Amino acid sequence: MSEEGKQDWFFAFGYGHKFGPNGYIKIYGTFNSARDEMNERFGNNWSFQYSSAEKAGVEKFNLKEVK
Repeated sequence: MSEEGKQDWFFAFGYGHKFGPNGYIKIYGTFNSARDEMNERFGNNWSFQYSSAEKAGVEKFNLKEVK
């Protein structure tokens, strides 16, 4: 896969998930490859995909990165 279109993507979790609404995961890849990896790791048990930490509200909501 080429590097074109790759970036860090931020995935937020919602209520009811073990990481709760204050956790997020950062995955490097294309929009689709990052989403595929997220689904492999967590199924569809996550809330949103964002193109930046700012859009995900990492600082605004004091989100914590989980591994």
